Amino acid sequence: MDPGFSEEVRKRIYGLANVADCPRINSLPTLATEFERAAESDRVSRLKSTSGNDLFDADDRALLGFLKPISAVSTGPAIIRPFIQYHDSKAGDFVRDIIDLLDNGVTVILDLSNAPPEVMEYFSEYLSRAVFHHQVAKFSNDALGNHYLQLYFEEAHNLFPAKEEEAGEIYRRLAKEGGKYHIGMVYSTQSPTTINRDLLAQTENFFVAHLSCQDEVNALGRVNVAYESLKDDILRAKTVGYVRMLTRSHRFVVPIQARKFTPPKNAAG
Repeated sequence: MDPGFSEEVRKRIYGLANVADCPRINSLPTLATEFERAAESDRVSRLKSTSGNDLFDADDRALLGFLKPISAVSTGPAIIRPFIQYHDSKAGDFVRDIIDLLDNGVTVILDLSNAPPEVMEYFSEYLSRAVFHHQVAKFSNDALGNHYLQLYFEEAHNLFPAKEEEAGEIYRRLAKEGGKYHIGMVYSTQSPTTINRDLLAQTENFFVAHLSCQDEVNALGRVNVAYESLKDDILRAKTVGYVRMLTRSHRFVVPIQARKFTPPKNAAG
């Protein structure tokens, strides 16, 4: 835990004539205290190295500003204050916990509906990347077995924007390589025109309910020609649960009426 300060520097920051009287650095608190004293001393008069140059450069002083702010509104802490939304004093390793649950066949719901857009995008991409690399590692160790994962994304246009440079690389990899690593992907959107083209091109199964905009219906027809003749029907139909289904195993669009989901009654009740 030696910060590497010279004897002269240590004597100065503690205001002592003999370096032997300086505190021993044997714990993180004593190390932090030494850096705090060094920051205070350097602000009064620049500390010098044995070669006569400034001991701290601009980056060093910025870091010391986090440890020992000049004031409650100093720039150091203020710079990282926006990131407080990513932290919680009760937080644990949520990625490891979620992956363990997935490996045990448990359904995990990550509700980010009320999160700020940047938080939603960050955690969605962060977790997707972790799941992908976990499955890649299992594939490399021949440990995939007969276990498959299915990822669901709501309001996908917020995560897979049409502009390719804005779409997370991990989602394109999931769409293109996911099957190899036993990862499936389901996404929902009301606006196909705002979905990244790479993901649309890799989409194998379509379940189309209602689209109210001509541009969106035209975009669907361009993605899959099977929907070209159904564009007017899609715009007119208002029946709740009426879906036009096109799957990888069928050449034609199949109309179906989805039943309203009702949770099973508790047998004990």
